[in-house]
Amino acid sequence: MSQAPAAPLETEPDWHAVLRVRRRLGGRWSLALVGALLILHGGGLLFGWAPTRTILGLIYPNEDDLPGIETRDMGWAAMFLIVGVILVVWTFVRLVSRRPALRADRDGLALAVRGPFRRAVTIPWSEVDSVSATTVSDDYGDVPALLIRLADPGRIGPNPWGARWIEPSTLSVSAPDWRRHPQSVADRLLGFAATGTRPPPDETGPDPTPPLATADPVVDGPSEDGSG
Repeated sequence: MSQAPAAPLETEPDWHAVLRVRRRLGGRWSLALVGALLILHGGGLLFGWAPTRTILGLIYPNEDDLPGIETRDMGWAAMFLIVGVILVVWTFVRLVSRRPALRADRDGLALAVRGPFRRAVTIPWSEVDSVSATTVSDDYGDVPALLIRLADPGRIGPNPWGARWIEPSTLSVSAPDWRRHPQSVADRLLGFAATGTRPPPDETGPDPTPPLATADPVVDGPSEDGSG
């Protein structure tokens, strides 16, 4: 008679679960659009591109009224062109890389706070004291954020990218463009932390100690008088 498989011992996230939190693409596309407009404006003034000439023709139908381009205007045009190229290249690199802003597994919590082109910082669960979601205020208004209290703030550094220290050991990670709400992320991370900090269960197996060596057993033979 076959037996049903035993139920798993743990009901929390298993050791192989991985949580990845990525950013939405909306903000990145808007940066690329702004960069493209700056390229058209700056390049048009510097090189006399057709779209710029068309716009100037609509604004100044009479060519005699067309203002001349001074050295100061050329400097502004060059700056617009450079900033536009940087924004477009930045957006392209971010779209290609698609690196998650946060990653969690059994080994720890990885945060992309070193910069856009540097590896994420991995923090073991033993150094994560608490995780919670909140709303912080900055120059752009109220922004959702994830609060992470660390035992060793030195792993992150004094000037994290996309985050800030609100207390000596509490990091506020900005999350306005995350695909997941920070509260749901915090709930998942608490489960990961509870599982990751628990020592693995002891495995009971055969005793690896070799048996003690003993002398060969003595086999009783028949006696000389033939008795057993």
